[in-house]
Amino acid sequence: MEKTTIKDVAALAGVSVGTASMAINDSPRISEDTKKLVREAVQKLDYRRNPFARSLSTSFSRTIGCLIPDFQNPFFGELAGYLQEEVDSRGYGLLLGLTNRSCAIEAKAIDKLLDHGVEGLLIVPVDVGPLNLSHLHKLAQNHFPMVFVSSFYKQIPMNYVMTQLQEGSYMLTRHLLEQGYRSIVIVSGDPDQVPFEQRIAGFYQAYREFNLEISPSQIIRASGNSFQGGYEAIEMALRHGKPDAVEAINDVMAMGIISRLKAKGYKVPEDIAVAGYDDLSISGIQETPLSTVKQPLQEMAHEGVSMLFQLIRNREEIQKSIILSPNLVLRKSTER
Repeated sequence: MEKTTIKDVAALAGVSVGTASMAINDSPRISEDTKKLVREAVQKLDYRRNPFARSLSTSFSRTIGCLIPDFQNPFFGELAGYLQEEVDSRGYGLLLGLTNRSCAIEAKAIDKLLDHGVEGLLIVPVDVGPLNLSHLHKLAQNHFPMVFVSSFYKQIPMNYVMTQLQEGSYMLTRHLLEQGYRSIVIVSGDPDQVPFEQRIAGFYQAYREFNLEISPSQIIRASGNSFQGGYEAIEMALRHGKPDAVEAINDVMAMGIISRLKAKGYKVPEDIAVAGYDDLSISGIQETPLSTVKQPLQEMAHEGVSMLFQLIRNREEIQKSIILSPNLVLRKSTER
């Protein structure tokens, strides 16, 4: 199917291409009657939802769009800061959008960013299903420059940079097993989504190496990937008895777990060890410094932005993935 262009809009509205362009950009030089004609043509032709057409008309905006799922988790704030630095260093501006872990909101946020003429998109994927990714399939079909950062969508496995999450989870679980912990619980999110699927896979990998079985009660699905989610999830874990140790899929959840355990009279790590994932800047300065897995956010941002600018320059699909190595960071929360 041929792509809709500004010429098609102008022809349907019965105006010149220049007039159509100014009407779309709400120029005061264009009358309201003409704007109405152009808007009707835009809607009828679905022009505003055609990212390729918009990118052609605004290809020198020198701005990049960035979608973040959650600003309550400092992980995403720190990542956004590094992405900002990388984009700034190339003489571009960064426009941020918040998706609240919703595909529907992600689609609307992308539409708004494209309306602002961004030349490319940096996307931290939504990790809560079900996932309707039709908006991203359209971008991919039109070769619009976009890079997934910190994860990717299994339905669109292209152009992403992330940490080897399974390896990090494996290293952490193996360390706990080597320290003599046996009844370990992992608090995760939706196991069908990449970030959690990979962490759970690393958990299983370590247990297999020790020839140990895992019971279903050791995999706890939290209601949210937040402090409150961790706070509530440990209650579910304790219904099956006291574990030796608890792993959370991010540091914020681990902090919620520690808070709830201490409120219930448990000592960390004397009674129950707790570990997180990400190594936030605040993780080492908690009352009980948190053992965790470090994701190299600065390197992730550099590689992601570099990949995006390569796409912008070449205007072609490169089908590239970059997997970065994690590091185990051991602190008091898992001391034996």
